Amino acid sequence: MMNIIKFAGFLAVFLFLLFGSHYLLYSSIIRFFEISGPGARKTILGIMGFLAISFFLSAFLLRFHVNIISSLLYYISCLWLGLFLHLLMALVVIWLVLGVGKLVGSVPDMRMIAVVVFMVAAAISIYGLWRAHNPVLKRVEVEIKGLPDHWRNKTVIHLSDLHLGTINRTGFMQRVADKVNSVDPDLILITGDLFDGMGGDLFSFVEPLKALKASEGIFFVTGNHEGYLGLKEPLSVLKETDIRVLDDEIVELDGLQIVGVSFPEHDRENSVRRLLTQSGSFDAGKPNILLYHTPTNIAESNTDRGSQQTKTYWYPDTTMGLAKEVSIDLQLSGHTHQGQLFPFGWLTRAIYKGYDYGLHKDGGFQVYVTSGVGTWGPPMRTGGSSEIVAIQLR
Repeated sequence: MMNIIKFAGFLAVFLFLLFGSHYLLYSSIIRFFEISGPGARKTILGIMGFLAISFFLSAFLLRFHVNIISSLLYYISCLWLGLFLHLLMALVVIWLVLGVGKLVGSVPDMRMIAVVVFMVAAAISIYGLWRAHNPVLKRVEVEIKGLPDHWRNKTVIHLSDLHLGTINRTGFMQRVADKVNSVDPDLILITGDLFDGMGGDLFSFVEPLKALKASEGIFFVTGNHEGYLGLKEPLSVLKETDIRVLDDEIVELDGLQIVGVSFPEHDRENSVRRLLTQSGSFDAGKPNILLYHTPTNIAESNTDRGSQQTKTYWYPDTTMGLAKEVSIDLQLSGHTHQGQLFPFGWLTRAIYKGYDYGLHKDGGFQVYVTSGVGTWGPPMRTGGSSEIVAIQLR
């Protein structure tokens, strides 16, 4: 009951802010563009009201039935969310100009100011859309103590957060596969959210996923979005490909251990500590790479989904305590998107205590957190870039 009350309170506050911010945009448009006709005002207000609920409406329809109408509405609503954020930041600039103008006694032509600033916001959104659909290749060198000769100078591709589904479709995945294959990787490691929680025809991704090639194999661990979908369909899709799912498992490849830890599912006790300390499957003296979706401690269970979700997003355990305890050499994670849209990168940096992006070292332990390949929600990148990480082992 307490969780229901908390959720209802959060939803009420969120909807108030959402509708309030849309009304602010509406009233600002009316003021700065001097729209006085009642018909025009009602039309703009109606459009703003619809756009305010469009994401939730389209998400509901998409869950109910996937077709061209629900998919198109979802895409448009996601585009609007990104553009809306940039328009709100534009409003801040416009109102500041007006305030300064009044202070100095010389108010400029606010209609022209609004046109220019809104056009800049639209241009930034278009640029963010382009960045989201054109992942960059990020090259990183990582030293691992005791690395066997077989693995020295080998290339490991790290992919995360592709969010394949209604927004990022088969063409996007094929372009990613082509870019990955262009570096002729030895190993491909995928750290969750390969599929988006909004669904879609996931089996259409079998062929572009099969296009991924790596001489030493391709390995995958689940993220939170696979859990939103229900694991049955995503795992069924992966069975049709060359991608091996590691569900709290360890594989050894020519002296290099790959440790795959699944994202904690609902009502699931975490057995990773036993796997790494008691089962005999893990040798702390051998070089290793850990795959885990979030840049957090792997010693987590999910007996209370609401609390676990809140903790993951708002006060995560970024100590990586168990990984350090058992002598993990390199942890690969994603999830944060590095904020994806400006200024949310500041928020993810604060929440994850600096572990929201990049390579971090603490003694013999290292963690690389990628900003991810795809996007969730707005198909835009005005914060961290969409990246494919090519790690050269030293």
